[in-house]
Amino acid sequence: MAHSQNVGNNLLKYAMYIKLKELGFSPYIVGTIHKNHNISFLKEVVKLKIIKNFSEIKKDEFDILIVNSDQTWNAFTPNFYDIAFLKFANNWCKPKFVYGASLGFKHWVFSKKDEIIAKNLLKNFTGISVREIDSAKLIKTHLGFKVQYVLDPTLLINKRYYINLIKDYKSNILSQINNKKYIFAYILKNSSNIKNYLSIIKTKLNIPIFYVTIHQKNQVKEFLYGIFHSRGVVTNSFHGTVFSIIFNKPFATFRKRKNDNRINNLINIFGIKDRVVDMNSVPNISLLKSPLIINKSKLKSLKSVSIQYLKKHLYYNKYSQFKNIF
Repeated sequence: MAHSQNVGNNLLKYAMYIKLKELGFSPYIVGTIHKNHNISFLKEVVKLKIIKNFSEIKKDEFDILIVNSDQTWNAFTPNFYDIAFLKFANNWCKPKFVYGASLGFKHWVFSKKDEIIAKNLLKNFTGISVREIDSAKLIKTHLGFKVQYVLDPTLLINKRYYINLIKDYKSNILSQINNKKYIFAYILKNSSNIKNYLSIIKTKLNIPIFYVTIHQKNQVKEFLYGIFHSRGVVTNSFHGTVFSIIFNKPFATFRKRKNDNRINNLINIFGIKDRVVDMNSVPNISLLKSPLIINKSKLKSLKSVSIQYLKKHLYYNKYSQFKNIF
């Protein structure tokens, strides 16, 4: 996979690392990195292996290989087949499976050539799972594989792990906002409509706004701290929405498009339709004052299914003696 400074990318890797350790394994997060990306957070919290090329990974180095990353099957990069389908290990007699891959699109974009390559590489996998229901349907239709729907890895672990990451953290928020009550804004691509909405909040609620961007120092911990201590959250990010739910914060999410299957999937799971608006709409500021109510029973059920999928492909096969995980 590709290591990135993207907050969601970092936190889902951290979450999978923690869950695998809970299940009794010794995981490593392995991947390439762009020169200008700051991955100090990952270096601090997981066992990390940085490579320049996937040929560096040796056959006897890991016992089980897992494809797991943010929108793993979305970007056609030079290393795409290694990242998405473990092409470098195609002939290795080792268990391989996919956890929570995301296509990142609602309509099929793979070419016939890509389909042939993907089918050939995936036929030796013990399992394929995705984090969007629409993606499962597309893969079944175009590649012919039965696909399991699972939760994003960040929803698999107890929130205490995230809180523990920031328990001794000194945030920029402390020095910039004297009043501890604030609205947290995590915006990936800003728009005039979002800016206007935040201006209305600041005026009508008489409350400061604190922003975290992908490029600032300690952005992952600032993100966690910002949401956890906030009064409410405004975001257009999938993981901005996820962590608002994890920390039980009132929020308003701007959906990039109506067919944004990642956000729409969260709507179906948690019953949060009233908190998601399209980019050209203006949410009611009452959303940031009203308590968050979610479908906890559905979340509990899907979490159980997701963990059982992991256990099945980690334990329930002839390779169950293996403990080192890629």
